[in-house]
Amino acid sequence: MTGCRRTLSFVAPFLVAVLVSRAASAQDTTLAQDTLLLDTVPPRPTAVAIKAPETPDGPLPPGSRYVFTRDSLVWSGAWTLSDLMGDIPGVYIARAGFLGLPEYVAYAGRGADAVELYWDGLRMEPVGTDTLFADLTRIPLALLRRVEIEVLPTSLRVYLVSERHERLAPRSVIGVGSGRFSTAAFTGMFQHRWASGFEITTAADFLSTNGVGNPNRSDQGFDIFAKFGWIPRPNLGAEYQIRRQDHDRDPLTTDAGVLGVPERRGSRTDVLFTMFAGTRADGLGLRVEGGLGISAWDPDSGSVVSDQRVRRAYLETGHRGATWNVSVRGTVGDARTLGSVEGRVGWVPLSGIVLSGDGRWARHDGDRTSSRFHGAAGIYYGPLSLVGEVSIAEAVQAPALLADPVQRTVDRAVKLALNTPRLAGHVRVVQRDAYAPLAFPDLPAATFDPAVETTVLTAALELRPFTPLTISGWYADAVDGALADFEPPQHWRGAVTFRSKFWPTFRSGTFDLKLEIALESWGAGIAGRDANGISMVLPAATLQQLLLEFQLGGFTGFWQMRNAGNQTTQYVPGFPYPLSAQTFGVKWVFAN
Repeated sequence: MTGCRRTLSFVAPFLVAVLVSRAASAQDTTLAQDTLLLDTVPPRPTAVAIKAPETPDGPLPPGSRYVFTRDSLVWSGAWTLSDLMGDIPGVYIARAGFLGLPEYVAYAGRGADAVELYWDGLRMEPVGTDTLFADLTRIPLALLRRVEIEVLPTSLRVYLVSERHERLAPRSVIGVGSGRFSTAAFTGMFQHRWASGFEITTAADFLSTNGVGNPNRSDQGFDIFAKFGWIPRPNLGAEYQIRRQDHDRDPLTTDAGVLGVPERRGSRTDVLFTMFAGTRADGLGLRVEGGLGISAWDPDSGSVVSDQRVRRAYLETGHRGATWNVSVRGTVGDARTLGSVEGRVGWVPLSGIVLSGDGRWARHDGDRTSSRFHGAAGIYYGPLSLVGEVSIAEAVQAPALLADPVQRTVDRAVKLALNTPRLAGHVRVVQRDAYAPLAFPDLPAATFDPAVETTVLTAALELRPFTPLTISGWYADAVDGALADFEPPQHWRGAVTFRSKFWPTFRSGTFDLKLEIALESWGAGIAGRDANGISMVLPAATLQQLLLEFQLGGFTGFWQMRNAGNQTTQYVPGFPYPLSAQTFGVKWVFAN
């Protein structure tokens, strides 16, 4: 904690001095959820070349993934990646409390296998406090340009795209936030491009809060990010980036007085160097990319695995046409996953039909191997679409644990969807296999019960009776079998959103306003077993959330209140969620 404050006191004055020197505003546009063929949107005119997002190319069946751009991230009301994941039907966020405490994504009863994370195309290996699971509250959105979430029958692939700048004018960002429990948040970013193709991005994000529970405790996180690149053309370039995350968390006891969340002190460092080349600037044709990545965690007595450094190198080649795409990647590493080969293909053989598939084979420490395959087929006509999927896996859940066994699963899904400007939604049925998930490492549950074969129904709806008003929501529950731990029954989330640019008053659309009231509710479930083997009950709950956000040019202000109804409830047994958990702040974007 002391080291984190010392680093902040050194870096903050420099950042503020640089950032405040910028003026005027910069804007971005919002993308649709997805598209049918190439799954992209024509880019805005740019003064200099920009590297395309390192996300899987289409074609993909309709509704295969959710896309959040820079602009939609700002308007989402989310502080961290875990907040953003709550918009996905069937996702339960196990929150240990206020900001700074662990927040794990529970989905389909798959434990650590439920979420796959990629940063600029490279798979993020869990190291340090994330040795087995990724704590998504440790990923601030301020460092990201784009997030894509690919939804599979029983897992979520999350592609994080780091910030990048496409104009010759420098761009700067300053953000200041606050809230209950002495919460303080600061964000600073500076981006610059040159006509020769050279670029630089530097950023820092700091969060400090006393949190809830024990008196005189605090949680702090300090992230520093830097990227240096040379991109003379969209199909040629090289980038070097480094991220460092300092994590300083005091222990937290449950309301019963026993240790629930352990102390964490340490730093995660990720380094990535990539080179890429293609035959065409529009993204079509042949392309090749290679990279070297290092992920490391400073020694931490609380980590499950002692070896906290992973080095990897990869080479990928692919070809993209107007209605088809194929790519192959090979990766070698020095720990945990020693080597892997993965491929992806998509094809539109006829108008109204789209096929896609991907597979991965990997070899791990302990002479273990994993193999995965996912295939999907979709037909669409006008606003209607029907998609069928199958996922087959024979894989380990946590490569870092030598004793983790290989589990074989076959999961299937079918989805019927409608997508019109005024009314959109889908109904999805997933038939999933039995699975034995690992328990969340920093929460009280010692073990999770094995998940049984289950059929789950999810549904989503978005109604827009007139342009500024949107009524949306999703629902998830089992129709056959039993739900897994941290997967409560009758789980739903709904929201009423008013957003208007006030065109008649501000003809340029420079003033934007968003008001949102959201509800999340679930029935009583199970949250694993304690050290004595006794089941822990997850109580039923209904929580309210309020969001007010406005934008004037490059200035954005927000106010948010979670648990606005002051309900005495909890996302994790033993950790009551705070009443009226308020956060608020402002953000400035400048460009010369």
